[in-house]
Amino acid sequence: MAEAEGQMVAAGRDKIYVGGRWAAPAPHEHIDLVDPSTEQVFTRAPLGGADAVDEAVRAARAAFDSGPWPRMSRAERMDVLLSLATYLEEHAAEYGEQLLQEIGLPRAFAVGGVLGAAGHARYLESVYQDYPWTEHRQGVTGVNTLLVRAAIGVVAAIVPWNAPFSLAGSKLVPALLAGCTMVLKASPLNALSLLAFGDAAEHAGLPQGVLSVFAADTKASERLVRHPGVDKIAFTGSDVTGAAIAAAAAPLFKRVTLELGGKSAGIVLPDTSLDRLRVAVPPAFTLNNGQACAAMTRLLVPRDRAKEITTAVAEEVGRLVVGDPRDAGTDIGPLAGKAQYERVLGFIASARDEGGRVVFGGERPDGITTGYYVQPTIVDGVKPDARIAQEEVFGPVLTVLPYDDLDEAVAIANGTRYGLSAAVFGEDTDQLNAVGKRLRSGSVHFNNGFTVDIGIPFGGFKASGVGREFGPEGIDPYVESKAVFLDGKPYVARP
Repeated sequence: MAEAEGQMVAAGRDKIYVGGRWAAPAPHEHIDLVDPSTEQVFTRAPLGGADAVDEAVRAARAAFDSGPWPRMSRAERMDVLLSLATYLEEHAAEYGEQLLQEIGLPRAFAVGGVLGAAGHARYLESVYQDYPWTEHRQGVTGVNTLLVRAAIGVVAAIVPWNAPFSLAGSKLVPALLAGCTMVLKASPLNALSLLAFGDAAEHAGLPQGVLSVFAADTKASERLVRHPGVDKIAFTGSDVTGAAIAAAAAPLFKRVTLELGGKSAGIVLPDTSLDRLRVAVPPAFTLNNGQACAAMTRLLVPRDRAKEITTAVAEEVGRLVVGDPRDAGTDIGPLAGKAQYERVLGFIASARDEGGRVVFGGERPDGITTGYYVQPTIVDGVKPDARIAQEEVFGPVLTVLPYDDLDEAVAIANGTRYGLSAAVFGEDTDQLNAVGKRLRSGSVHFNNGFTVDIGIPFGGFKASGVGREFGPEGIDPYVESKAVFLDGKPYVARP
């Protein structure tokens, strides 16, 4: 089992990782962590405050400006990242167990998240040499130029609680490979598990200052975003917070990547088989306990088939097991905390207030009296502009919306401020393609509610974000293009 400063991961710890060293936070910089399956505090965890932010940025700045990391070859940096990945893979069970206790993910999802972070390094190993780090180009005047993609500098990476390992990996691996240094800021809900990256950095021999890892509250997080020593912010979270980060970054022209919320729609074409929907729809809105930005939370169905489709999907959803995330047979665990639990129930209540009908679920599961559990829920009878059909619920809730023709279906699908993911279900390939081309979202899935592949760029339209992660394109946010003119030809003005 992984250890840091003599403390076992499963037993908790009382230090944060700042500038390559384990440091004790101030006495008031702690948080009580609550197990969402029991509603009981299971440990007290450290947070980083203003001093930690300042020290982490100072160390990252020094490491970037004068340390060895940016001056190492990319192959050498890749070797260190692969060592970091190996460490996470070897200890995935322990860190996954910690994540399970923090936010209630079923064990397979929690462990899979840790492995996913390591997977980013494995993937980039296979493609980074083909990335256009340098490119010869001849300008229109005939001048020979070398286009160089150079590390952007100090990165503040801010990740949410719902998938902290994979989302941290999608930022950390390409940034460090490019030669950047990083301050990785976790949600207070993940104040323990994400310290795994500090353990892994020590194991891999990452030079001091290259990486800091700690959780922080809103005030310290704002300090990090506004810090003049930060060159780039990579954020995953809500569109409201994303807008605030973009505004805070603007005065210093900090580069930003924002992967934000979603209200993903799945359009069911008239010829779609029920069997196809039974397989694809339930996991599309319940993945990660329904706490996923790209979850397909709206199902658009032909009006004359609405009843049969809703009934078929509800029957399949009824087979999902809601329960203790430690049980191998559990499909859906508790929501991450009391605030999230009350938020989801509030959305269901608002749907009823707007004339909606709860077809399935909507309550605490029978026989479960403790924990932040909500049944997977299907709602119909609301209009496309209802709150539950427009806003991100972030829970296992599906809203069924009927349409009369495909033009209306596309308009409803595109009719939110989001554009992260979308799906189309049907049997006719030409019609799938025709409808898919009209959807304004960063991803479109045919006959599947959601697929994630780290080799394919991921991001959104509209309020779902700015920029892309994953794939070779995931390196782009961490480099700046610099044109080096190789021919010493003087500039001559021409009329």
